[in-house]
Amino acid sequence: METTTTTIKGIAFDVLVTETTHRDARGVLFYLAVIAIRSRKTGVEREVRRSRLPGAGKELARDVQRMGVRALDKLAA
Repeated sequence: METTTTTIKGIAFDVLVTETTHRDARGVLFYLAVIAIRSRKTGVEREVRRSRLPGAGKELARDVQRMGVRALDKLAA
């Protein structure tokens, strides 16, 4: 089982993307992406989205690189 954590830093909050993948010789058996927002001031983490679609975490990271903080507006609301 392989777990990858990506932190996207913002001014007021950080977005944590944790992707867990389990593979075998034939392909992907299990995939889970958990997206959480961590407040910089208090350090409290809040889970905002879960996805079992492969590549969902990488898609969010690409959107943030392309659109900047605007991609995270709907997550923080």
